[in-house]
Amino acid sequence: MDAEKRIFFAVKALILHEEKFLALHKSIIKEDWLELPGGRMEFGESAEETVIREVFEETGLIVKPIKLLDTWNSVHDDYQITGVIYYCIIESGEVRLSDEHDRCEWLKTDISEFDKLHKAFREKMVNWDWDNLNLYA
Repeated sequence: MDAEKRIFFAVKALILHEEKFLALHKSIIKEDWLELPGGRMEFGESAEETVIREVFEETGLIVKPIKLLDTWNSVHDDYQITGVIYYCIIESGEVRLSDEHDRCEWLKTDISEFDKLHKAFREKMVNWDWDNLNLYA
């Protein structure tokens, strides 16, 4: 194994509101694709603590993780990010983006909207049972 290649663990949030979910665009990304809110785990954190912290840092929302939904994976030239996606509910707050992101969208829970997402999420989300997910919202 190449010593220069690294693997990171990250946690993302599916936040549903009025049959739409929150997706963000990273400021440093030239491509137009969106991702779910969340980020890399810090040493000593649980996955639930990570998603709560990351969502708050990126969006200003206080969320509660309800259910572990899926895994995801994104391989790059010199690193890989592997993680999990939690269904989260908003406990309080309004969306206010950090400097890390330059825009957000509430996307419909319809397959036609998934083309806007990074393939790591799109590949997973097309197979979800959205009717049952919307029951949590």
